[in-house]
Amino acid sequence: MSTRRILTLARRVIRQVIRDHRTVALIVFAPLLILTLGAILFRSKPGPIPLGVVNEDRGIASPVGGTIDLGQRVTEELAAGDTFTVVALSGQEVEDRLRDGTVQGAIVFPGEFTAEFLKDRQAVLDLRLEGSNPARSMAISAQVTQAAMRSLASLAGAAMGAPASAQAGEGKLPVMLQATYLFGGEEFDTMDYVAPVYVAFLAMFFVFLLACVAFLRERSQGTMERLAATPATRAEIVLGYMLGLGLFAVIQVAVILFFTVWVLEIHHLGSLGLMLLVIVLLAIVGVDMGILASAFARNEFQVIQFIPLVIIPQVLLAGTFFAVPDLPAYLRPFAYFMPLYYANQALRDVMLKGWGLAEIWPNLAILAGYIGVLVILSALMMRREVA
Repeated sequence: MSTRRILTLARRVIRQVIRDHRTVALIVFAPLLILTLGAILFRSKPGPIPLGVVNEDRGIASPVGGTIDLGQRVTEELAAGDTFTVVALSGQEVEDRLRDGTVQGAIVFPGEFTAEFLKDRQAVLDLRLEGSNPARSMAISAQVTQAAMRSLASLAGAAMGAPASAQAGEGKLPVMLQATYLFGGEEFDTMDYVAPVYVAFLAMFFVFLLACVAFLRERSQGTMERLAATPATRAEIVLGYMLGLGLFAVIQVAVILFFTVWVLEIHHLGSLGLMLLVIVLLAIVGVDMGILASAFARNEFQVIQFIPLVIIPQVLLAGTFFAVPDLPAYLRPFAYFMPLYYANQALRDVMLKGWGLAEIWPNLAILAGYIGVLVILSALMMRREVA
């Protein structure tokens, strides 16, 4: 083994990399970009959860004067912390506000709420949850229960004046939560919530790499030069490759989707065909992004450099792991420029809410628009280097 030959080869590789100024820049700046985004997102505190309150509690007269209104006390306790933004609602508004996402949960205090508590020594909380995010639903349930417990503790003295029949309630938990779900339910877990965005990410990531490498190989082997000498236009070339590579993308995403639903047994409420349509559109977007990115790469090594610039920011900012409303205000606008955001929204709406085409068509239209824009950009950026 010759040390001199090893060092000679090492110097050759070093010089080759140094001559590629874009590679050097990406080696330095791409990790800094990802680390900065990660630090901002992991250190940022999520905003308060919008919680609707329907307070119809009439309260009762206190033995020592005044009125005991447990519904009002629980509402004030919920508003006092930084977990919730309390939104006053009427009973007729609850379902509509849960459906459009302006509140994530709603607690309803009936007219006899205080009287029933002082009679039975147990507060029955009617909590209605949007339900598409199981982790958030669990957090809301826990925080509402704790707020009610604190409010009940402040009524200990007043409760002593309750009728003797209240003794029958001894041994019960002072708070009983009755939760109902607009979407999903108790059988939905965190994996059910993560699965839609996980599927979307895998569909886009792998077809992006496939398209990048395949299109770059065609250029490096001289196929593009030969095609450029034919009557085929740049748009026709891009569309031809998009359809050819798109076939394999469709096969891949179909395998991913069916494995997720039938093998991993992920719960889904909506149409399987509509879910496949969303993922296919996203996969075609990934193909077009790969074709466009390959126009800026000279070799496979440079293709890999696009992952931290094209893919990872979408994972961090497009609602995959961090809800877009919880992003810092100055990062939130970037989410709406990313195709993965619209696929995430559409898949969650179909899988977790059971929505149909009539509700998700705006997201599908935007994905289709991305396909058209990327085809045009790819055709404009294609190098027609005729030998």
